[in-house]
Amino acid sequence: MIKKILFICIFFLALWIADKSQKSLSVNQNMKNIKLPYFEDARIKDINIDFSKKTLRHFLVLGELVNQGDFLKYNQTNNWKRVNITYDNKLYKAKIKLHGKRPDGHSNGFIYHSYSVKLKKGKTINGYRKFKLVVNKRLNKAKATLKLAQQFDLLVMPIFPVKVNFNEKKFDSEYSFIPAIDENFTDKIGKGTLYFFKEVEQKNSYNELDLKSFLFNTPYFVDKNESNKNYSKFFEKKLKETLKKDYKFNPGIPEQIIQRFSKLNNSIYENKHEDALQYFEKDYIQNYLLVMLLSAESGHQHIYGNQQVAYDFATGYFYPFITWDSTIDVDKYLDKNENVFELMKYYADDTYLPLMNYLVNNVDIKEGVIFKINNFIQNSSTKNFIDKKLLSEINKKNYLEELQKYIKKIETDKFKRLISLEKEKFISDLRFQKIGYLESGTFIFNTGKHFIDENLIFPKEIDVLIKSDTEIILKKNISLIINGNFSALGTKQNPVTVKSEDDKLSFGVFAVIGGNKKKVKIKYMNILNPSEKFIDGKYLSGGLTLYNFESVNIENFEMYNAKGEDGINIKYTKKCELKNITIKNSAYDAIDIDNCKVNGEKLLIKNFSNNDKNGDGLDFYYSNAVLKNIEISGFKDKGISIGENSSLKIYNSNIFDNRIGLAVKDDSCLFLNGENEFNDNDFDISIYKKKNNYGSGTLINNSMKNNLIIEKDEKAKIIENFDEYKCF
Repeated sequence: MIKKILFICIFFLALWIADKSQKSLSVNQNMKNIKLPYFEDARIKDINIDFSKKTLRHFLVLGELVNQGDFLKYNQTNNWKRVNITYDNKLYKAKIKLHGKRPDGHSNGFIYHSYSVKLKKGKTINGYRKFKLVVNKRLNKAKATLKLAQQFDLLVMPIFPVKVNFNEKKFDSEYSFIPAIDENFTDKIGKGTLYFFKEVEQKNSYNELDLKSFLFNTPYFVDKNESNKNYSKFFEKKLKETLKKDYKFNPGIPEQIIQRFSKLNNSIYENKHEDALQYFEKDYIQNYLLVMLLSAESGHQHIYGNQQVAYDFATGYFYPFITWDSTIDVDKYLDKNENVFELMKYYADDTYLPLMNYLVNNVDIKEGVIFKINNFIQNSSTKNFIDKKLLSEINKKNYLEELQKYIKKIETDKFKRLISLEKEKFISDLRFQKIGYLESGTFIFNTGKHFIDENLIFPKEIDVLIKSDTEIILKKNISLIINGNFSALGTKQNPVTVKSEDDKLSFGVFAVIGGNKKKVKIKYMNILNPSEKFIDGKYLSGGLTLYNFESVNIENFEMYNAKGEDGINIKYTKKCELKNITIKNSAYDAIDIDNCKVNGEKLLIKNFSNNDKNGDGLDFYYSNAVLKNIEISGFKDKGISIGENSSLKIYNSNIFDNRIGLAVKDDSCLFLNGENEFNDNDFDISIYKKKNNYGSGTLINNSMKNNLIIEKDEKAKIIENFDEYKCF
């Protein structure tokens, strides 16, 4: 009886709310139909959502609870509800709930709220299974910062404008489609090693401000009088709980990741800003701060519950991520006597922002930001440099002119430079003094043999050169890691050699981690018996590991008996030139290339023993490549794997004796050109979809070769003689 009375009360309450909401519709018409400028080129097709009457009443009640500020009851009743969604003439079964634990700013009244959506497993819309439909007014204050961040190639919340129709198009509103920021998102942008660790959600609990980052900050529950304490242990505990519950890493890896975060957090707390570039990539973090200043971001992006940072499991770098929590506040920086960099350290005058303080105190970072600001303002009138409407928005009250005046007052020649702890250790380390010498910021190895029996790690500020007739011998599992520009300049008669102490035992890795303006040049180099390495929260998967460069140039290189995940692993490099490469007997993938533009010529990749543990000869991820005169044979999986939005053109090559010669998958394209030979493969070409958030592959056969053994799924495309076909 009581349940029946309660149901009737809720029913009539819902009717009253519906009537009240309908009457207010005319007030909200303009707001619900507002379009965000700058993002229209990313618009997707309309999404249609059909609620049952019961679900409609449920969301009306939730909306009223939000209006009343009763967030506890709202969170207790905001459960997933089943709905039907139609997109591109396809019907999807989905679950939906209101977005946010405190969603003020996420509603235009009636049913026009921000929603979290998840489709059935295996289904995607716009490439994503999980996404949010966000009312545009929530993004209105952040739109300029978000768009400006895109121009500087920063990690930024993507915006896909979409019109959403409710209940057979009876109601509609403009929204922004925003994918869930998770492993599917990083995979789709070609940054599969990035992790957005988020605080684990406890069932039946209401925590208004879950962490989106575990970098040091002042917890929201702390009294301002205690805000200067070190809360690193608090963040360490939270990260440990999250890694244990929500992520699957090999044993020992979570501890390394936690240690990496803890080192940075203690450095932030102690303001050891001279060490900042051990944790942040220089050009990225300069551009990040540049965007914060150019858009007059208020600091709201960096408070406890809003700060979001991606961690790169490959490089160990941290990348701040720009979200809808960015807000513009030009008045914060105008008519103030303080240095603009000092103003960046606080939100709303008194909320201290530890990460911003840490970054802007670093002299190298700050000098780069000053240079970039002047460069931006000087070029802002250049045609096609920046969208003029965007420029007008960020230049309200002549903000850019005033900003440049402030910048000119800063006397960079008086900056106090401090040597990083890592560089101090390097200068005093006798191991380095025994094997080479430092000249103008470059460490040069002495020629001859060098025996290394413990990990040798160069600090970030030091470039490395190895000359011909140099041999580096490493003990079992020992690695050499460089953090800067690298050159190995051998000759045909006297190559540079890196090998294990014992032919039956593998050393760790020879790894170089750079920055997007760093370069690698290798000529006549041999590597024997490498493996892989987990170290300091980083996974270095290649015997030769090369991460994050402007260019990589490798010519006349040989590798034998790689035991790790990859023989050569190259990631996040703008341009890769590979010529005269020989790799034999790799346990898994011989060459793995992620997010690079590649030219390859005369590559010989062979496995002729039974050591291949289901690897590939060449594995491409999110890359564009042109290969000529390639020979690949003896792989138990694929000769060449072309995956995740990759495009490969191959000429005059020989692919034989593999399970699959060439695999084209996950929205990738293969162009067969010239005289290519396929022999003794189980399948010469396989075309299919492997990952749910992608489509199948496409083969463009321009070689006039018709006797290929091809397997394909029903979505695969085969196009004959169309070299100008556009993959993407």
